[in-house]
Amino acid sequence: MPRKAFIHLSDEALLDHYKETRKTAVFQQLYTRHKDALYRYSMQMAPTSSAQLLQKLWQKVLENPPQLHGRLFRNWLFIQINKALREHSAREENVLSQDSSKQSAVLNAIQKLPSLQRNILLLHMECKLSLATVADIEQLSLKKCREYYHRAREQIEALIYGSHPKPWQVEAIEE
Repeated sequence: MPRKAFIHLSDEALLDHYKETRKTAVFQQLYTRHKDALYRYSMQMAPTSSAQLLQKLWQKVLENPPQLHGRLFRNWLFIQINKALREHSAREENVLSQDSSKQSAVLNAIQKLPSLQRNILLLHMECKLSLATVADIEQLSLKKCREYYHRAREQIEALIYGSHPKPWQVEAIEE
């Protein structure tokens, strides 16, 4: 099968073809499709160890292609990297903090979010996964996932722009 023929195949068809043939050109096509989104996501979650975790993930796919059991390959990748990031953060309690002055306001605000909210926000916005898929990855109900997503956006907005006065709050007027 020529390399150009791989372009039109779905990820799942490519994975099946790779399982059968073990051709590196097929693996390269899968890798090329997903490497950037996985990298951006994992760098936001664990900047110091993302390269190592991604290398292990891709090595796992290369050596022993997964059984998807009806899932999309893209979703499977994010589920696996999410598990690896959780295991890593549980082991690594004392993480070096980055210099906040070098980060943009948005990145700094994202880093200040609780990990679950940061995870949901990045999976949806950066990785372009639907909230239903994110809920599946995080093992939450869709309703709860939406709540966390909206709360994360509100917190980022508050961190960047400051809190806005609420219309029902009235300041005391001194005469």
